Amino acid sequence: MIPQPHASRSRSVLALLATALLLFMACGGDSPAVATQSTPSTLEIEAALRATPGVSGVIEVTSTIAGTRFFRFQLAQPVDHTVSGGPTFPQTITLLYRSRTAPVVLATTGYNISTSPGPEGEPTRILAANRIMMEHRFFKTSTPSPVDWSKLSIRQAADDEHRVVTTLKPLFSGKWLNTGGSKGGMTALFHRRFYPEDVDATLAYVAPINLANGDPRYPPFIDGRGTTAARLAIEAWQQAIFNKRAEVRALLQADATASGDTFNLIGLDKTLEFAVLESPFLLWQYGTATLAAQVPAANASAQTLYAYLNQVHSGVVSAWSDSTLTFYQAYYQQCANQLGYPANKESHLTGLAYPGQDLPNLYPPQNASKTYDGGASMQDIQSWVSGAAQRVILVYGENDPWTAGALEVNGTAQLRGVWKFIAPSGNHGASLAGLSATDNAQAYALLGQWLGTPVMPAAAQPIAQNQKGEGTPDLLETFVVRRGHH
Repeated sequence: MIPQPHASRSRSVLALLATALLLFMACGGDSPAVATQSTPSTLEIEAALRATPGVSGVIEVTSTIAGTRFFRFQLAQPVDHTVSGGPTFPQTITLLYRSRTAPVVLATTGYNISTSPGPEGEPTRILAANRIMMEHRFFKTSTPSPVDWSKLSIRQAADDEHRVVTTLKPLFSGKWLNTGGSKGGMTALFHRRFYPEDVDATLAYVAPINLANGDPRYPPFIDGRGTTAARLAIEAWQQAIFNKRAEVRALLQADATASGDTFNLIGLDKTLEFAVLESPFLLWQYGTATLAAQVPAANASAQTLYAYLNQVHSGVVSAWSDSTLTFYQAYYQQCANQLGYPANKESHLTGLAYPGQDLPNLYPPQNASKTYDGGASMQDIQSWVSGAAQRVILVYGENDPWTAGALEVNGTAQLRGVWKFIAPSGNHGASLAGLSATDNAQAYALLGQWLGTPVMPAAAQPIAQNQKGEGTPDLLETFVVRRGHH
C-alpha cells in the first residue's frame, strides 16, 4: 500500500489555486499574475501529465505509430474507493497521444497491459483517436501490497476507471469511448453500468456474462459448432486420451520437465483431465472448422493424441503451468466471487477422476476467501443492459464459445442505442471488420454519430486476427490463451 505522495497533494493545491485565479480573471479580476498561470489543460501534453494531481512516473517512449507520441505513467488509486484518505496503489497507465481534440479511447484488457506502443486496436485505428490504456487492479504492477482480495470487485475496478476519467478528461476536448475485448469488454461494461455518463459510448468485444459458477449454457453451444461428425470425432479423441491416461500424462510431465515448469498448484493428473475437458471450448475459441477436422483417430498413439491436445492449447504446459495460473490468479478470484465460469460437458466420458471440479474455486489464490454471489452481479449487468444502458455496441463471434454467454438485447434496449452484432463464422477474435457489410456500416454509423467524428472505412483499416480490442495482442504474446484466460 502506497500513501499518496505529498508532492501530489501539493500539485493538487497549486492546481486549485490556479483554477481559482483564472475564474477570478474571468469575472473581471485584473491581477497580472493570472495571465502567466498554466493549468494541465493548457500545457504541452507531457508537462500536462506531470502537472496532473495523482500522476507520477511519466516517461515518454518513442512511438512506432506515425503521428503519435507514447507515454507511460502511474495513477494513485485508492485500494478501497469507499474509504476516504485510505492507502493507495500505483495503477499503470499508458497514453497513445495524437491531439487534444481527437476522440479518446479508454481501454483495458481486463488483465495486465503492455508498456510499449504496440499495435493499435480497431477502435483507435478507425477513429484516429488518442488511447488511454489502463492495467486492471491486482494484475502485475497494479497490485496493492499487501494484497487484500476483498478489494477485488467489479465495482472497485469501475471506480478505478472513473478516477482515470475524472483525472485525465480535463486534458482532452474530444468525446470518449470505453472499450475492451473479452474480459476487457466486460470491464468496460461494468464501468459504464456504474458510471453511465463518464464516456459517450461503449464498444465491447466478445464480452460474456456468466450466470452461474459452472454456467450450463456453454456445452450445448459448443455441440452446435461444426458438423456432427466432427463433434463425435472430438469426443472420441477425448475418451481415447483417458483410455491412455498414464501414457499421455507421462508425455505432459516430460514436456514440463524439459521446460522447467511445474503443476504443483492443482496437480499433474487434474491438469491433464481439465485440459482435455476444456479442449472443445479452446478449439472453437481461437480455432476453426479446419482445426476441428484435424482431430486424430481414437486408435492413434498416445504421442499423436497428446500432440493434438498440445496444438489445441497452443502448448499445454504454457497454458496450465503454476506460473501461468499464478499470473492469472486475480481472474480466478473474480470468477469465483462474481464473474462465474463455464461448465464442461462430461456426460459422454468415462474414467473421469475429478468430475465437476474444474471451477475457479480450485485455482489460485488458494489462501483467499471465495464465495460466489449466485450470479447476482452478472444478472445486474444484464438488467442494466435491458433497462437502462445507452449507446453500447456489443460484438460477438458466431462460433466463439463465449457467445453462449452473450448479453441479451431486447427491442427496448435497441431503441436506447444498444446494438448486438454477430461476426459470421467469427471466433474470439471477432471484430467490426469481420461483420457483414450491412452490420459493419451500421456500427460505423453509430460510432460516428455518438462520437461526432468520421470513422475510417474498414477497407482502409484492416484488422489482423485477435487485434479487435486494444491491448489484446500484447496479452496474447504474454501467455498462450486458454479458456480461462480470455
